[in-house]
Amino acid sequence: MSESDRNGLSERERLIWELLTSVGICAQLLGTRAGETLGPELPPPQFTMLNHFVRVPPDVKTVGDLARAFQSPQPGVTKTAQKLVGKGFLASRDDPDDGRRKLLSITDAGRAAHMQALLRLKPDSELIFADWSDADLDALREPLFRLKYWLDGNRNKRAVADSQHAKS
Repeated sequence: MSESDRNGLSERERLIWELLTSVGICAQLLGTRAGETLGPELPPPQFTMLNHFVRVPPDVKTVGDLARAFQSPQPGVTKTAQKLVGKGFLASRDDPDDGRRKLLSITDAGRAAHMQALLRLKPDSELIFADWSDADLDALREPLFRLKYWLDGNRNKRAVADSQHAKS
């Protein structure tokens, strides 16, 4: 009996878990580095929200849209959006179809703040990948984007054994 059979994980399962753990560790380490680089002027949650507005259409979003995109509770998303509105990086207006909702959009100042943040992050990103060739970067892109697109497209699909979950 192999060691993996004794502990219940096959070699493939162990490799998958190591890969997912590594992705999580990279996310944590990169988040910490970004936070240190960006400083209190634009903490990572605010940068992430601006980045979302720059990268993902449509240009106008609600807090609910953002909460779903970030898979975060609405109160936290509201707080981050309010801080960005206060800085003039997001504009907020009443939704004409539902007075309880606000429509948010990025301002020119928000786009400029996002670009300034990218420029502050650039030296560290160059340092991280300094010894990677263009071929190395291209080789990482395909599987990493494949993982990202799968996770994005399957946000609410989890393979949890109902019987095991119910017992815990």
